[in-house]
Amino acid sequence: MSLYNLMQYCFFGFGIYNLFFIIFRKNKFFHNKIKYEEIDQAATITLIICGMIYLANWTFDWIYIFANRNSENSKSIFNRLNGPYGFAVYTQQLTYISACLLFLLKFVKKSSIIRFLIGFIFLFNFEKFVIVVTSLHRDYLPSSWTMYQSSFGWIIADWTIKTLIFASFTTITYFIINRNKR
Repeated sequence: MSLYNLMQYCFFGFGIYNLFFIIFRKNKFFHNKIKYEEIDQAATITLIICGMIYLANWTFDWIYIFANRNSENSKSIFNRLNGPYGFAVYTQQLTYISACLLFLLKFVKKSSIIRFLIGFIFLFNFEKFVIVVTSLHRDYLPSSWTMYQSSFGWIIADWTIKTLIFASFTTITYFIINRNKR
């Protein structure tokens, strides 16, 4: 598993967490039992750290690509970036990084509508979008649309694993932040 995938799992996990946070924050029953502010602070710090790691990894990859411009791998990456769906490569990276950095602002943390929109962006994967669009572009016959049949169980398992990865990082951050309060 690459560092890119691990950070994308954290982004997806934050998207799921964010939806639950918006729903449970308004519920008065859980306010006495759950420390919402501390958990949300740990989750947003985890997201910002993941965004910074993602930015550092992305920058290092670009430096490596430009340093080894004559290799076959770099040529294929340049072809992909300059191709008809090159916008999706830029869009995914820049969206993840900018959405993470938006959580440095207090009004973004407080606004439910902005949080919902950012959480929805984290749930959307541009890479899968490009794969679907490219597949339909190259083979648009309706008989070919059934080649990939995903079961609902795999989707639930995938979402659960991604959310647990984010939850484990958030738990570590929560205990690091609150170790001096005890």
